Amino acid sequence: MDSLFPQTSVVIREIQNDLLAFENSQDRETDTNCSNHINNQFQRLSEMCDRLDILVNKEPVQRRAQSRQRLNEIKYDIRHYQVRSLFYTSRINSRYP
Repeated sequence: MDSLFPQTSVVIREIQNDLLAFENSQDRETDTNCSNHINNQFQRLSEMCDRLDILVNKEPVQRRAQSRQRLNEIKYDIRHYQVRSLFYTSRINSRYP
């Protein structure tokens, strides 16, 4: 479990960078590639969070609350970036009728 938390942080940073590239993209092909890559990263994060949910419940009682809090923060960040991605997607789609 201790290795999954840093892995999720790395994937979240990758999504941040991909969202910046997505926001600044200039053509339809780049938009599509960025969007697909971001969606794949979200899927990967979802799988990691599912695994972390299981592992958090197996933590000792003393550490469980702290681990649950970290996981909830990660899930909050993921939801934030998903909404941001949807915003960019809708803006890009309005750019290309």
